Amino acid sequence: MQSPTRALSFLLLFPLTAAADPIALPNFSFEEPPVTRDGANPFGALPFIADWDERNVGPLDEFDVDTGNFINTDPGQPDHITNLHLVRAAFVSTLIGNAIRQELPRTYLAGRSYLFTIAVGKSHTFPAGDTELLEVALFYYFDRDVEQIIASTFVSGAQVSTTSLVDVTVISAIVEEGDLWAGRPIGVLVRPFTDDPDDDEGEGFWNLDYARLIESPPPNADGDSDGDVDLRDVAMLQDCLSQAQELGSLCFTFDLNSDLVLDLEDLALFLEDLGGPLDQ
Repeated sequence: MQSPTRALSFLLLFPLTAAADPIALPNFSFEEPPVTRDGANPFGALPFIADWDERNVGPLDEFDVDTGNFINTDPGQPDHITNLHLVRAAFVSTLIGNAIRQELPRTYLAGRSYLFTIAVGKSHTFPAGDTELLEVALFYYFDRDVEQIIASTFVSGAQVSTTSLVDVTVISAIVEEGDLWAGRPIGVLVRPFTDDPDDDEGEGFWNLDYARLIESPPPNADGDSDGDVDLRDVAMLQDCLSQAQELGSLCFTFDLNSDLVLDLEDLALFLEDLGGPLDQ
């Protein structure tokens, strides 16, 4: 029973609004286990990730080496990742069937929307190909065997680098009372979406870091959450409209018709609230 998917992908994340509620993701920066790099472990990698459910399917799946975590190299090295959140990150093979995911104690609440962001790059030694796609998704379990995707977006190997990471965010639609996922545990998922063209000779890898999940209230015109709609909110809306209609976590509040696009319809609704308290 697969639900319709509505999402946006973007590589720039705006600051959070005061009304947004961050939801803790265990091992969000993939620092556990504390792998090191030495002569016995020249890649500085381990084939598992604490607190994340890993799926491994590939030529070496019996050794569970298709997902895991690794430690960054020293600055100045050709494979050093310049903007890692701390010192370690995760890797996921490009082979279909590999994935990392978490199901959380928090549940999808009616009237709320959810934003899942993760920083993405590709391996320097075994990079994901330019045409490979990585799926970033929010899901729930209708049964215990299959994830039901409620919002999904993709990034290609051509859009990411081996030495820096870019944020990829998926935004769900507002949860309705009658949605099958309303009241069910929130799930976050990252997995390859296309087969590696070089499966017979080897696979590439994605690098992942700094996973974040946000619960947002329904959109409203009070962008700075100070209780009224004034010129500061006008300036924020103007900034959002200049970002090629891409919804960041701050801009999401101005999507007043909840269609996941910022446009003149949202501007018209915004002007109805301008100059007064939010509840007028």
